[in-house]
Amino acid sequence: MRKNIPARKNVTSAKVSSTPKKEDRKKNLPSESWFQKLLPLLILLPVIFIAFFPSLNNDLTNWDDPSYLPENPLIRTLDGASIKRIFTENYFGNYQPLHILSYAIEYHFYGLNPKGYHTTSVIMFVMACALVYWFILLLSNNKIIAAITTSLYGLNAMRVESVAWAAERKDLMYLVFLVASLIAYLYYIRKDESYKYLLFSFLLFTLSIYSKVMAASIIGPMIMLDYYIGRKFSVKLVLEKVPYVLLSFYMGWKQVSAVKESGTIDTSNVFSFGEKILIACRNLIFYPIKLIAPVNLSAFYPYPPKTAQTSLPWEFYLCGVLVVILAVLLFMSAKKTKLFLFCGGFFVSTIALVLQLMPVGPTMFSERYSLVPGIAFAFLLASGIYYLIENKPDLKNLVYGVLGVYLCFLFYTTFQRCKVWNDSLTLWDNVLEQYPKVATALNNRGKHYGEHLQKYDEAMRDLTASIQADPNYELAYNNRGIVYSIRKQFDLAIKDFDQAIRLKPNYMEAIHNRAISLANSKQFDRAITDFTRIIRENPDKEESYVARGYTYLQVGKFNEGLQDLNRAIQLNPNDGNAYVNRSQAMYYLKRYKEALADVQMATSLGAQIDPNYRNQIEAAAK
Repeated sequence: MRKNIPARKNVTSAKVSSTPKKEDRKKNLPSESWFQKLLPLLILLPVIFIAFFPSLNNDLTNWDDPSYLPENPLIRTLDGASIKRIFTENYFGNYQPLHILSYAIEYHFYGLNPKGYHTTSVIMFVMACALVYWFILLLSNNKIIAAITTSLYGLNAMRVESVAWAAERKDLMYLVFLVASLIAYLYYIRKDESYKYLLFSFLLFTLSIYSKVMAASIIGPMIMLDYYIGRKFSVKLVLEKVPYVLLSFYMGWKQVSAVKESGTIDTSNVFSFGEKILIACRNLIFYPIKLIAPVNLSAFYPYPPKTAQTSLPWEFYLCGVLVVILAVLLFMSAKKTKLFLFCGGFFVSTIALVLQLMPVGPTMFSERYSLVPGIAFAFLLASGIYYLIENKPDLKNLVYGVLGVYLCFLFYTTFQRCKVWNDSLTLWDNVLEQYPKVATALNNRGKHYGEHLQKYDEAMRDLTASIQADPNYELAYNNRGIVYSIRKQFDLAIKDFDQAIRLKPNYMEAIHNRAISLANSKQFDRAITDFTRIIRENPDKEESYVARGYTYLQVGKFNEGLQDLNRAIQLNPNDGNAYVNRSQAMYYLKRYKEALADVQMATSLGAQIDPNYRNQIEAAAK
């Protein structure tokens, strides 16, 4: 007589796609001990840390890092007044107060030592990976799926841009708080919808969106979690998300205002709306491909060449068709399992704002934008791998073997990718190997050649090539003007600064540099006009007072010069050059003892003093 054979349980479909009743949700939480739950993390987190270890020895790059750290006036002091400015002012085209506050705290401890900032970033990412593990564990009730997800996510070289780039600290902060918010929301669903968990979720979301406005995308994952867990649609389901939506709209308005202050990237005159849709489709296909095979990565992915007479390459049209097909397949899959639609909805909702349908930066594609969507993609892959392990016993060893080799590959590519971010030269060399005519990369490498390596011929070559690649790129004109100025070719320098200012009328750095060149070419009145404009726009920048004060001295306006130099020292008491220049004003005004005191202070601050000038001041002060 034939015995009844028990049906094999489809672990992935049954558990991942199940819709537990409200009274059973508590039972679905992991029942193992804390040590058993966290054991995979004890292995995974050190490995992830080691994969990103090379970034600890990296320098700062010249891509946004100077603006956020060495040149950032908001981080120099950590007091009530500075913190108020951080939370009330836009900075560098963004409103991200917690991001800036994190730098202010670190500056208090590290100064400008890059190692401190990179160490914080790596530790923060390791924390984020721990939260990803716990989030997937709660979601799947399966520590193997959680461990595979965390491995695929944490060891992927697509994460390197967010971790190794100091200026992208905001990515890590918003990631940590957003995943923690989703964990709290899952507890809210699982724990009989206790409102204290919803409150925790909202507070964590607030921290996330005050770190980076991209956190507004949390609404999508929350809706997908409702769908995945099996919550029935109700008015309550909508109302509980209203605070998230209102705060998202408010922070979105703040961010738009910040962008308007600094200008934005506009490709509307090049690409039609239909072409922008194709670009978004191409990116939507390209992100998963890069997540699976994170090779040939680049800090900058340029838009395709486009004129009114040319069209986009064929691959963009193909991707448009593929997106439609995949969307249909996702919705069809919902009849059998919720997994694909959940992961697809999570992925698309968290990346939709940065698919470049509305341009948000100079690059067409940015690896850092996969930071949160990558969680859903890794979960999908991990669920598929676990399905094979449980349901295809003949393939179990093979699957584990392939997974092990693949994770070693991911580890290696991540480890090596961290080295690319070592400094500006290695970073832009890597970009230009793949895209030789990227104006931004040529400009930034040229700037590094001139500013840090004093290789002015190489700098001139790259900056000129940058202008040829993009004749409307004001940064390249400004930087080439600086090189001309260093070579004392002031007429050519002024010409480049003029062009930079024509392209961007409120380009204060170019105006400042032009003023210096004007002063060096004895055009003092024009220089004073430029310095005055800069001070009117930014009254707290001591460099402008030093420069205008020195220029006043050249035209015999000693009292005006002294007034400016006093203000500069008030703003920055540690600027030795300000004391040197003020000593000259004091000398011209026959206040010799005060002039000598300034020379002595300048010397103590490390400023270089001409011995003949010092002897002259000492003789006059006797």
